[in-house]
Amino acid sequence: MKFGIITDIHFDGDMEVRGALRRDLLACIGFWERNGADFVIQLGDLIDGEGAQAKENLAEALSVFRTTSLPVFHVPGNHCLAVPLKEYLCRARLCSPYYAFRHAGIRFIVLHGMDINPASRPTLEADRQRQALGGRDGWANGYSGAIGRNQIRWLGRQLDDASASAEPVVVFCHFPLLKETSDEAHGLLWNHEEVTTLLGRHHNVLGCFAGHYHHSAHARRSGSHYISLPAFRNRNEPPFHSCGMVEIGTSRLRVTDMRTGPLHELAIP
Repeated sequence: MKFGIITDIHFDGDMEVRGALRRDLLACIGFWERNGADFVIQLGDLIDGEGAQAKENLAEALSVFRTTSLPVFHVPGNHCLAVPLKEYLCRARLCSPYYAFRHAGIRFIVLHGMDINPASRPTLEADRQRQALGGRDGWANGYSGAIGRNQIRWLGRQLDDASASAEPVVVFCHFPLLKETSDEAHGLLWNHEEVTTLLGRHHNVLGCFAGHYHHSAHARRSGSHYISLPAFRNRNEPPFHSCGMVEIGTSRLRVTDMRTGPLHELAIP
């Protein structure tokens, strides 16, 4: 099966910039449709801006994605929450900021990495401890976040159910989960160690895709592939990456960029 993938669009700017963004997003949609994508995943930071401008940017960016008949799934990023979460979910037609869906015998899990963030007021001591990870070192910066207890428990149930039914799993999160797939300037999910430990207990996790880093990177841990995707925002800068396609076969996982071709050719155990 194949799916289209794109991250860090950062839809914003004057009329000329917005026109170029719309044109290039439509080119991505054409690429996915021509090449037989089953669905599209947007990995977060869809917009820039604040207040009314952020809301306008979100409406316009989503209107581009609605020109395709392909199912489009959205992952919340830190910039996305310039729009209040409830409004973001309503506009993106999501029931929850974290969710799962199945396709072609694979369970796809979307995580909400801003579940706990600098503005949160956790009521649970465990979540206050997760929030306290923010700023503890250079990798836990103030524009990232953590996954809270309820979402961790939900993720564990999803992974257990997938293991029981022998379903392969693919995970999506805006924030990278391994230092090898980010840098200190961009940082990581605050409780990345907690999440990667949980994922590592399940040998059916094929991979985890992230954005935020703005560059292409790959690492492997506990048999799972961790992949950061290059930012659409930087598509006009070397190496001119744009949007991509992920192909999952019986023994290979391939990630291809629309403009530059193969990014990763990875073995599935």
